[in-house]
Amino acid sequence: MAIHLYLNEALTQQISEGDFSRPEAESYNGTDGDIKDRQLYVANEQTSLPTAIDAAQTSIALADPRFADGELIIIDGEQMLIESGGGTANLTVQRGVANTAPTAHDAGTTIYSGYDYTGLVLDPIDETGTDEAVWYRLALTQAELDTATQGAPLNLGDKAFQQTLSFWRRCTVLPGTPVQNKLDIKLRLTGTENPIL
Repeated sequence: MAIHLYLNEALTQQISEGDFSRPEAESYNGTDGDIKDRQLYVANEQTSLPTAIDAAQTSIALADPRFADGELIIIDGEQMLIESGGGTANLTVQRGVANTAPTAHDAGTTIYSGYDYTGLVLDPIDETGTDEAVWYRLALTQAELDTATQGAPLNLGDKAFQQTLSFWRRCTVLPGTPVQNKLDIKLRLTGTENPIL
């Protein structure tokens, strides 16, 4: 999927997707017990145009390396199909996909992964050893964390390509818990990816 979890509202700190290269990490006092809340964000992969492009260009530069070959992207209202260069800052694209009109686009315009999502569900999971997924409570607002069920999934609903969703997670570590370098609690995001047609 071309949707990610982020640590910050500016969407510059993406959370790793299973490889722990960029985990959502905090320090906890396992001796006395500890509770910490954090707001997290869900958004489509995105970047911007560093320079303007005209309506005919098929080679476009990105401000940051993003996307994958075969992926749809959307700039303003125009959809494009990435033919090559995915994962780099220089793409070759097919313009005007899905009956959208090729047009010029200004520098600084946001480029989104061109997919909407339905039925998004976030689920805390623990795949190894004892199950500490119950340490997590998930809710749409911080106030709702107080009544959220430990270890329960959170229904985020539907998301349009340009929309950013946010949610809160609370991690509760009980007193007397050795938690140093606890790495196996994950947040799994599932849903249906729909091209914008």
